[in-house]
Amino acid sequence: MLSIDNTYNADELCAFDKRVEKALGQKGYDYVVELKIDGLAVNLRYENGLLVSAATRGNGSVGEDVTANAKTIKSIPLRLLGENLPEIFEVRGEIYMPVKVFSQLNQIREKDGKPKFANPRNAAAGSLKLLDARETAKRKLSFFAYGVGENSSLATDSHYESLQRLKSFSLPVNPHTTNAANIDEVISICMGWEQRRAGLDYEIDGMVIKVNSLAQHDILGATGRAPRWCISYKFPAEQCETVVENIAIQVGKTGALTPVAELAAVQLAGTTVRRASLHNFEELDRLGVCVGDTVVIEKAGEIIPQVVK
Repeated sequence: MLSIDNTYNADELCAFDKRVEKALGQKGYDYVVELKIDGLAVNLRYENGLLVSAATRGNGSVGEDVTANAKTIKSIPLRLLGENLPEIFEVRGEIYMPVKVFSQLNQIREKDGKPKFANPRNAAAGSLKLLDARETAKRKLSFFAYGVGENSSLATDSHYESLQRLKSFSLPVNPHTTNAANIDEVISICMGWEQRRAGLDYEIDGMVIKVNSLAQHDILGATGRAPRWCISYKFPAEQCETVVENIAIQVGKTGALTPVAELAAVQLAGTTVRRASLHNFEELDRLGVCVGDTVVIEKAGEIIPQVVK
């Protein structure tokens, strides 16, 4: 299970399209655009229609066995339905925690005096690796399939067609998956979801763009870490303003001292933020941050809050 290279703007998406065109030697190709679910990638293996194993992506070759916990997720079928099921069939997809479930879980943890999860992705990852599958079942995780791994007889010509086959086998596929005739349509779809994503009941951190033809996948191939027929478009980091109430000094495990801004609580990317890193004293001087200042914060990699100005 390879990684996916990232793009951050329309120019970089166009550059990806140029690479595809050059490698294929033609413009005769289209794309499939999918929501990039912010969760945990897994591989589900079915044999004769029965779920026999589930593993996390791990290092791409070896992942953690999470079969018992995955079997508690209602949207993962224990037995595939439909006709002409492959004898061996591996499904790639994303396990995630719906936003409403995440909020309810954090309320319970706060009431019980336990630390709250930072975001739904961390909550999903932690829940999937619990030692007691009964506890995982209580976390109400969910799943979307987005691709096919090893299989013995799934004869399809395109990625979009393979997604339809997944649906016919009773596997959940995200309903917002879209065909795009060219890179201009891809860019329009990506920019549209940048505004619409707040209305979803799960978090996405971008879009995934895939060349549709499976034969062209073979021609394009992959680098050592990522396929050349696929790219992700990452949404810009969400920002907001708040006030610095104090600047504390954090002592790391190695004894390094890091200035941290203690903030008036503010909602950012789905979580309440009260502290943000200032990285080091040089950065503190460069920004000129003082107690009482209004600052702009964002989440680096959508995880760690930091002061940007």
